[in-house]
Amino acid sequence: MTFLYFILFTILFYYVFKFSIRLLMPFAMRKLAERMMKKAQQSHQYMSGGQNPFGNANPFGSGYQDQSQSRKPDNKVHVDYVPPKEEAKKNGAATAGEFVDFEEIN
Repeated sequence: MTFLYFILFTILFYYVFKFSIRLLMPFAMRKLAERMMKKAQQSHQYMSGGQNPFGNANPFGSGYQDQSQSRKPDNKVHVDYVPPKEEAKKNGAATAGEFVDFEEIN
């Protein structure tokens, strides 16, 4: 008899849980979206010259220096990475693969 109660309460719990999730999930998703939109707006304000969300402190720690302040513009392009040159590709029948001769059928 206790096994039947266990099965009944398990099934009942499943449907109550499923119903409550259907009611609460839209509310939770709406709040999550609002929070993300608010965070994005604050980030946009910061990028467009608004208030710094970190206050006057540097968010990257004291050892980090702003690169735009430390470099002097010299109107030259600096390349940090140059990919290795690939070998010259061979064109023609040597690398094209097998060729099959076809005969015309009338």
